Amino acid sequence: MTNMEIKSILKAKGVENLFHANTVCTAITFLKSGGLLSRGAVEDMGLIQTPQISDSDDKKYDVFYDIFFDSVDIHKRTNKLNNYGPLTFVYDLDVIDSLPEGSVKITKKNPIHWTEDMCDNEKYFIDVDELESYFKKGDFGQHITLVGQHRPISFDYLCKIILDNPNLIRYNDRVILRKSRSYIVELLEECGLIGLLVNRECSNQCSCSSQYNSYKEGCIYYKFSPEIEL
Repeated sequence: MTNMEIKSILKAKGVENLFHANTVCTAITFLKSGGLLSRGAVEDMGLIQTPQISDSDDKKYDVFYDIFFDSVDIHKRTNKLNNYGPLTFVYDLDVIDSLPEGSVKITKKNPIHWTEDMCDNEKYFIDVDELESYFKKGDFGQHITLVGQHRPISFDYLCKIILDNPNLIRYNDRVILRKSRSYIVELLEECGLIGLLVNRECSNQCSCSSQYNSYKEGCIYYKFSPEIEL
């Protein structure tokens, strides 16, 4: 499939934006680098990112240099926090226009569920008919992936960055959240991306506030802190 065929099908399925969630610490590395980076690229450059338990499997299945997007905002869709992090980059689907041919693939299931004996056609959608028939907007296993990314994905197509805004109870947690927001705003100004940071507005059904406040002391720091020493 060509990039344009994939984009056309995604658009027909109602996908207008691509969503990438991460921790504040890793997001700051992106902002300083001028775009989203694969975990492999961050590691090669000796930059900072929050460890993920999937890193070893990502290397084994050769997706460590891929950048993963979702077709919906998982936090908003599920009314609970996104485990990948409290900060979500929202890209316009047109970012696909800027990518080299063949660099866009869509997984059939999350790589954490892959096995070593699986073929490519078990891991990814491989043709137009299959993608049209079985892709479902909002399926959290069907990731839009940008494969083999060693350079930043430009912020030229960035629409906004959504920062979780839970009603944190502990004073130290509130301080960390304020510090994170201020630092991100400062970096966005330096990048010429003024006004792109927005606070998440949750529905009454969202459980993220109770989830965040149930964390043990220090867990909020792990997700929200802008510090490079974790």
